[in-house]
Amino acid sequence: MADVSFTAASVIKGANAITLEGTSGETVTAGLFVYLKAADSRYWIADTATSAATAACVGIALNAASAGQAITIQTAGDVTVDNLSLAAADCNYILSAAGKCAPAADLAADDYVTNIGAALSTTSLRLAISATNVQATA
Repeated sequence: MADVSFTAASVIKGANAITLEGTSGETVTAGLFVYLKAADSRYWIADTATSAATAACVGIALNAASAGQAITIQTAGDVTVDNLSLAAADCNYILSAAGKCAPAADLAADDYVTNIGAALSTTSLRLAISATNVQATA
């Protein structure tokens, strides 16, 4: 996949953002996508290739946090980011590896499909997160 990573300082919630507060299960940087681990009720870095559970992304981290620290997660709405310059506005994004996202066209076989949202521009992403629990085929 052509992963897209964001500069932590560029991740800013939009006026229509829906957020939640929680506790981080590991060191998380702003701009990484996270999932809620049922075993400990903490937020961990999401990953599409590991399992349906780790691919069940709930949002993007708005701040950095170490294990046990408070974390704010945006679950819906617009978020300002950087590094969408390779994508056209309206490009759909999916969860990728290690908390990153990628254009939907880059979905790899055996990845669990989690829709992240669509680019509004090269610096704005509209989150519409949906974990399908479906594994992609070749």
